[in-house]
Amino acid sequence: MDRTPFDIVGVDAYRNSRNASHYREQIRQHFAHGKPVAVTEAGCCAYRGAADLGAGGWTVIEADGLVRAGTVRDEGEQVRYMRDLLPLFEEEGIDTAFWFSFAGFELPHRADPRTDLDLGSYGIVKILDSATPGDESTPAHPGPPWEPKQAFYALAELYSGAARR
Repeated sequence: MDRTPFDIVGVDAYRNSRNASHYREQIRQHFAHGKPVAVTEAGCCAYRGAADLGAGGWTVIEADGLVRAGTVRDEGEQVRYMRDLLPLFEEEGIDTAFWFSFAGFELPHRADPRTDLDLGSYGIVKILDSATPGDESTPAHPGPPWEPKQAFYALAELYSGAARR
């Protein structure tokens, strides 16, 4: 295939338990075309074990619309994944990388783990369920109310460090 008309190589670069041992090599292969490489999606959800699923983390929400029983919220999972991958992308010469995503707007956070659909979101913020008692405040931004997850702050920290280089 002739790639000369293309300016960049864009890839979704999810790491999971199946590709973790050769993930760095997979990233390097994208440079074979002599073009700048942009990671257009990378990330994981915020529950224990989500990093092992990578792009499949959303499957924690079952067909009946409930979260798989026994799923444990672990916002640190996203942070660890992020702190592993973003430096790796820089080391390998990735030109830009985008975390997937800011918010899972259709996946509200709820106190009940079985209905906490945010567990299936890759967002760095959690959308607050408008039916949650005590959430009567008017947001200072358009759209539904949200609150940052640990990954929100970690991403800001990682990007501010990159900006100082």
